[in-house]
Amino acid sequence: MKVKFLNPLLLLMLSVAYSNAFSQTETKIIGLQEAIELGLKNNSYLRISEANTKLAESRVQQVRDSNLPKAGASIQYSRIYTLSPFHLSPDIGLPATHFDAMIGLVSVSKEIFDGFLDKARHEATEALVKASKMDAKKDRNDIRYNIIALYYTIYKIGKSQSIIEQNMLFLTEREREAANMLKEGVLLSNDLLKIQLQKSNLALNKVDVKNAMDIALYNLAVMTGIADSQPIAIDTNVILAGRPLGVLSELSDQALLSRNEIKAAGYRVDAAEAGLKQLKSNYYPHLEASAMYVYLNPMVPHDFLPPKGGFLNAANFGLSVKYNIGSLYGMKGKMQESKLSIVQAQNIIEVQKDLIRNEVFSYYKSYQAALEKITVSKIAMDQASHSFKLSSSQFKNGLLLSGDLMQSQNLLLQSQLNELQARVDAQLAYFRLEKALGGALN
Repeated sequence: MKVKFLNPLLLLMLSVAYSNAFSQTETKIIGLQEAIELGLKNNSYLRISEANTKLAESRVQQVRDSNLPKAGASIQYSRIYTLSPFHLSPDIGLPATHFDAMIGLVSVSKEIFDGFLDKARHEATEALVKASKMDAKKDRNDIRYNIIALYYTIYKIGKSQSIIEQNMLFLTEREREAANMLKEGVLLSNDLLKIQLQKSNLALNKVDVKNAMDIALYNLAVMTGIADSQPIAIDTNVILAGRPLGVLSELSDQALLSRNEIKAAGYRVDAAEAGLKQLKSNYYPHLEASAMYVYLNPMVPHDFLPPKGGFLNAANFGLSVKYNIGSLYGMKGKMQESKLSIVQAQNIIEVQKDLIRNEVFSYYKSYQAALEKITVSKIAMDQASHSFKLSSSQFKNGLLLSGDLMQSQNLLLQSQLNELQARVDAQLAYFRLEKALGGALN
């Protein structure tokens, strides 16, 4: 049989194509800071916050536009019918006839004094813009923490996978030893089954952990705006170290000064107070200046003045004072509502302060407890590791049943997972406290 060899050029093209295909599916390693930056850049919820801020800014522009002079122009062409003669004098009159007329009008008006209404509108809209910006900052801090929490969750799942793999390797070795001991007659078949059962249980745990990892990585891709087709992984070189804390009372004071919710609520109080000023503007007289130019061209018969084809130019300048007498007795309900809105906005600040103090206290204690759990879990893991080494040695020498060895191995596995959980919980508790303070810990 004749063997056909592929063309070297074809082999080269195939290798390049394979290399390109491989590079397209290469796993992307994402660091924590990169994940935060991508999440803040691509998050859809933040786009809504930014749109709300731009909407508030547009209202400021609307207030500015409303304060501009009002100008208008019109031109009208009409046919007028006089149904009966009209005489101003023997020489000036208008018979019963019809004629055409062209009228042009240009007018400009500007409110000079509006009872401080425009100023109050500016104050209200600008305060709401500032409140919207504070809301956007709060949303950014929340999303930042959510990304961090998910990132460390992925880290914990990955470390759990490693711990399970190590225990699987151990059980595989014990299974091999037990099978040899069974052949030698120094071990019962039930002992081998116990090891195999333990290995099967770990395999089930492995499936659950892998599923949790797939879901967490998918969620991270969604939060960071990475395409679903791009495999991703995290940088496992994250810091899991305890960090010192300040004095609880000082941290609470820092939170009350730094939290964006408090700042936003303060600006909403300013907006409510500006709303009250807008209502009070009705108690003041309003002064308006106006100017108007009129062009009139009545194309009437020759025996009426002005003559046919003539025109009239006229200009008008004036000041007008307006006062709404009804505001003296018709504003009571609106004024009461506006004052209650201010009180409500102030009460919201107090409620938020209480919630923030509770958050800081809770997260502070959670972080302290997490640090203590790290110490306790390390001691427990050292004890479980030492106990497991003794049990493993005794099992190899035929001095310990497999059930006791599996119990010791379970304790070691649980202690390893507990220690990992404690370290991750401490890190997340730190970031929760940092978020509750509205900024970095001092």
